[in-house]
Amino acid sequence: MSSRTSVWILVVAALAVFLLALSKVGVLGPLDNVVLTVFSPLQNVLTRVSEPAADFISDIGRTDELSDENQALRAENERLNAEVARLRENEIRLHQLAQLLQVKETHPEERFMAANVFAREPSNVKEMVAIDRGKQDGIQDGMVVVTEGGSLVGRVTRIFDDYAWVTLITDPDSAVSAMIQESRAQGVVSGSYSRRLTMEFLGQGAVVHEGDTVLTSGIGGGFPPGLVIGRVSAVESSAQEIFKDITVQPLAGLSRLETVLVLTSFTPLQLQGP
Repeated sequence: MSSRTSVWILVVAALAVFLLALSKVGVLGPLDNVVLTVFSPLQNVLTRVSEPAADFISDIGRTDELSDENQALRAENERLNAEVARLRENEIRLHQLAQLLQVKETHPEERFMAANVFAREPSNVKEMVAIDRGKQDGIQDGMVVVTEGGSLVGRVTRIFDDYAWVTLITDPDSAVSAMIQESRAQGVVSGSYSRRLTMEFLGQGAVVHEGDTVLTSGIGGGFPPGLVIGRVSAVESSAQEIFKDITVQPLAGLSRLETVLVLTSFTPLQLQGP
């Protein structure tokens, strides 16, 4: 196509647009029909040519609007999920506090201090947790720690100004004087490197059954009597052995401790040899 022809087409198209505009505003008057008759084919061509571009621009605008709406919905969904989690956590905390209060009510003669567990001993050698109470709160070495249900957790073994470490009953260095509630047979509940809790020094003649309850005996003065340690989960006897091999399942959920009670009214005794 020659340049002259291109120029002529552009001039005609511009004139058509101009006349159509004048027709729209009512300037041409009687010439409207003539203009529409002459240029309507060209108008239709221009309209068909421009429609895809117009639709594309319109689609871009709608896509941007949908993207903004989706982002707003995602943000609102995230906010609602966070709010639900916060309310659920508050409910759990209130339930834990209610259990702590129940322990205090069932032991009115004792004094307890609530504490939160905020750390665990990272090694695989020791079984210890850190609580957010320390010397400033009156925590002392050897104080006994129990769960919100009243079962034995361990005792305080390291104290700092604003926190303390508690050695759990499953720790290899832990030893608690204990007895079988049903038969009153006495022994020592010890921890181990395998986290297995065993009751030692029960002779072959001791009466022990699976499911029996194991309590602190109070012998030695390190723990008050009557605290629940756990239940007998296995009993093995052998004629060649002096003592029975007894496995104890701790009643406290030691691997998921969150809130505990420190028994502040009990002072452990440090007995001297005879």
